[in-house]
Amino acid sequence: MSDHAAAPSARAPGASIGLKRFAAGVLGYASGLPFLLVLGTLAIWLREAGVGLAEIGLMSWASIAYSLKFIIAPFLDAYALGPLGRALGRRRAWIFALQIGVSGGLALMAFCDPTVSLPVMAAACFAAALFSAAQDAAIDGWRVDVAEAEEQGVLAAGYQLGYRLAVLTSGAGALFIAEDFGWNASYLAMAAIMLLVAALTVLLVPPSVDREHARTEGSLLEAPVRDLVLLVTTVPLATLCLIGLYRVPDLLAGVMAQALYVDVGFSKTEIASVSKVFGVALTIAGAFLGGFLLTKLPMRTVLVIGIVASASTNLLFATLHAVGHEIWMLALAICFDNVASGVAGTALIAFMSKLAASEFSATRYAVLSSIYALPGHLVGGLSGYAVDAVGYGPYFIATFLSGLPALLLCLRLRAERAPARPAEA
Repeated sequence: MSDHAAAPSARAPGASIGLKRFAAGVLGYASGLPFLLVLGTLAIWLREAGVGLAEIGLMSWASIAYSLKFIIAPFLDAYALGPLGRALGRRRAWIFALQIGVSGGLALMAFCDPTVSLPVMAAACFAAALFSAAQDAAIDGWRVDVAEAEEQGVLAAGYQLGYRLAVLTSGAGALFIAEDFGWNASYLAMAAIMLLVAALTVLLVPPSVDREHARTEGSLLEAPVRDLVLLVTTVPLATLCLIGLYRVPDLLAGVMAQALYVDVGFSKTEIASVSKVFGVALTIAGAFLGGFLLTKLPMRTVLVIGIVASASTNLLFATLHAVGHEIWMLALAICFDNVASGVAGTALIAFMSKLAASEFSATRYAVLSSIYALPGHLVGGLSGYAVDAVGYGPYFIATFLSGLPALLLCLRLRAERAPARPAEA
């Protein structure tokens, strides 16, 4: 039988906005660490091992787990975890337990050889992604619950900072370790880091509010599910389509960009130094630029800036393929791509957080983030076949054009209203 947490009278009692932002950074790090390890970094490992582009593209379907959050989130909203939930609070208990699961999935991947046991690696990869997706849903609920609507931009920037530092760890860090000690040691090290993050979550993250959810004779899940139905039936269809299409250019380019680096001839050290270290620093700058723009410009304007920039930078990957093994071209592509990604990511997180504000925030945000992730991940799984068929250049030009529908939908957005009322977003 599950426990149900009582509701405090205020959000994160005693927690300042500075502490909340720092905690959002810690949780952003926890969220970001597994992502490249089941996608971009894994693609480099697989390509170096001689795995084909088609198989690498199909392996990226593990990321579809991130689109299943809407199934998981109602349980996170409705149920605690017994004594652990009472000790840590419902949100933190779920986050901690799921971080342990992520660590286990990464450890299992560390003991796999992709040339011998690719199906086992795929299963471990999906498990790590599924635990990671569930963790993200719990973190999203925590972030929405812990801060008022006007603080969401600040928390989104802190979250993005932590996320990008994690990408630096699982990108450059994992590649440097793999260069010296091998891929298996690299993934084992990432699993150990995830355990450390779980400890920091318990020690440093303040509890969020645990509202008293409505009980019915049917199930504790009835109230959050009802709220989910309300969300998808009141938010305009154009807004849901915008969320689903907004990051498609990035998601389509992501996995094949890693394979492109290997095929063009860049070493792991070059990829780590330019694509990961330099690139992540610029993404962090882009995240803060996005947060700054959100304080100065309407949400719609920042969304337009983000989609134009993130789609246009994919043309630089087509240019990189044409130019070949040139560090300056790699640096140029990474520079513009990561700044654009930081701006777009911060804008979308803030936009979805405003739509998600409710007593069942984890469920609402999970639905929105699942909508955002699913189209790009589904099509991205076939990206290897597309590159095999047309080549890298035409493929990246097509990913640039894929941003046009989202741009048109951004331009159709009405002026902002109160964030707690989705129908008016």
